[in-house]
Amino acid sequence: MPIVDLLSGDLSKKRIALGRGYLAALIITAAAALLQIASQPVLYPFPLLFYLPAVVLATLYGGAGPGALAAVVSAACVFHFAWPGPHLPGRHLLGSHFLGSCLGLFDARVALPFLSYAVVAAASVFAVQAARSERMRLRLQYAETIAQLSLEKERLASLQRRMTTNMQAVASLLTLQKMKLRSDPGSAARIIDDARQRVVELSQINRRLSEYALGGQGMAEYLRLLCADFQVGLAASHDIRCTTADDVDIKDPDKLLALSVLVGEAVGNALRHGFRENQAGTIAVNLRRTAAGRCQLTIADNGRGLPYPVDPAEAASSGFVIMRAMAVQLAGQLEASPSKQGTTLIVNFEA
Repeated sequence: MPIVDLLSGDLSKKRIALGRGYLAALIITAAAALLQIASQPVLYPFPLLFYLPAVVLATLYGGAGPGALAAVVSAACVFHFAWPGPHLPGRHLLGSHFLGSCLGLFDARVALPFLSYAVVAAASVFAVQAARSERMRLRLQYAETIAQLSLEKERLASLQRRMTTNMQAVASLLTLQKMKLRSDPGSAARIIDDARQRVVELSQINRRLSEYALGGQGMAEYLRLLCADFQVGLAASHDIRCTTADDVDIKDPDKLLALSVLVGEAVGNALRHGFRENQAGTIAVNLRRTAAGRCQLTIADNGRGLPYPVDPAEAASSGFVIMRAMAVQLAGQLEASPSKQGTTLIVNFEA
C-alpha cells in the first residue's frame, strides 16, 4: 500500500492496510521459499535469487515493517533450507533437522554467507523504504503544488473580476460627474477634483483587497486599514473608529468590494462635508452580525448633520447614488438618520 494511502483515512483503515502489508509479506516470502525448494537441485548455491526479490517486493508493497518481516522469514528459510547443507551433523535426521540447522551457525561456511545475506537484506529494506518515502514526499509536494496553483488561479480570476468591476465603477462615476457638469458648468474644477479623489480611493480599496485576499488579515484589521487610508488621502484629522464583530468574515470578493466602496464613500463624505471647520469630530464604523446570514453596517459621525431631510432612496447626489448602488450589490438597503447632532447611515445586507 502506498504511504499516502496509509496516512489518509481513519485509524481502523490504517490498521487494515498495515495488516494486509504483513500478510502480503508472508505470502511473497512463502512463494519465494517454494521456488527455492523447487529449484534447489539446480540453483542450490543461489537462494538469494528468490528471497531478496521477495524482500524488495514486500517493502515496496507494505513499507519497512512488512519488508523487515520478509527479510527475517526469508533469512530463516535460507538458514534452514539452503546454507546448512547436507554435510552438517544430523541434517538428514527428521528429529534433528532444526538442530542440524542451528549447528550450522557455528560453521564458517554458513555463518559468513548468512551474515552477508542479512546485511544485503537490511540494505535492500533501507534503500527501498528510502525510495518509497521520497515517492511519498514527491506525491505530497505535487498535491500541494496543484492546490497552490488552483488557489492562485482563483485569486487571479478574483483579481480580474475585481479589476473589471473597478473599471465599471470608474466609468459610472465619470458618467455621474458628467451629468453634474452639464447642470453646473461653473463647478467643473470641483467636480473633476471629486472624481479624481474617488478614483484614488478606489485604487486604495483595490490595494487593500489584494492584501486581504493573500490572507493573514482579519476583517476588523482590513476595515481599520482601509479607513486609515481614506483619512490619510484626505489629510483629515478627525478620529475614525472601526469596530467589527469577531463572527463577521466576508469572503465573497464582489460583496467585499461593494462594502469597501460604500464605507469609502460614507467616510469620505463625512470627512469632507460632515464637520465644521476646526471641529474635532469622530466617525464610527461598526460591522456586526444581526442574524444567521445577515449583517449590519453602521457609519455614524457626530458632525453638523445634513442641512435637509434626506431619503436615501430618492437622493440624487453622486454620493448617495454610489452608496445606494453598493447597497444593492450587497443585497441590502441603505437607510439614513440625519440630525443636527450628526448623520448615521445603516445598511442591512446578506453575508
